[in-house]
Amino acid sequence: MGGGAANKVDQATVNAWDNHGNSAGANVLGTRSVGFEDQVNLWIEGAEGRVRMPRSMLPPIRGGENGWFKLKDIEISDREITASVAVNALNNPKLRVDRCSGMISISGKAGDFTGRCQKYDPATERRAF
Repeated sequence: MGGGAANKVDQATVNAWDNHGNSAGANVLGTRSVGFEDQVNLWIEGAEGRVRMPRSMLPPIRGGENGWFKLKDIEISDREITASVAVNALNNPKLRVDRCSGMISISGKAGDFTGRCQKYDPATERRAF
C-alpha cells in the first residue's frame, strides 16, 4: 500500500461585465494535484516485468493489458530495481524499488506514487482466506 499525488487537468471560465454592457470572458486550463491512496502490483521475472499502476495516475488514452503495463529498460542490481513503465507513447513513468528497504516509487507526468513492497511467493505464502 502507498499513496501519492496525481496531476489532473482543471478548467475554469471567467466572465465579466461593466456598467456599459461590455463583456469579456476567458478560459483557463491548468493542472491540480489530487492526493490518493492505492496499491501497485509488480511482477518481474528475468528481463521481463509488468506493473499494475494506480488508477489515479493513468491517462484516458493508454495501452496496457487488463490493467498491467510492460516494463522497459529493466535494470536489477543488489540494491535497486529500476525501469520505465510503458503507459503510452508519451507517458513512460520511472519506477524504482529499493531492494533493501522495500520502498517503491513511480514518478511521471501523471503524478507520483510511493509505497512499501511486500514479497509474494505463491508457492510459500499462506492464503488469507
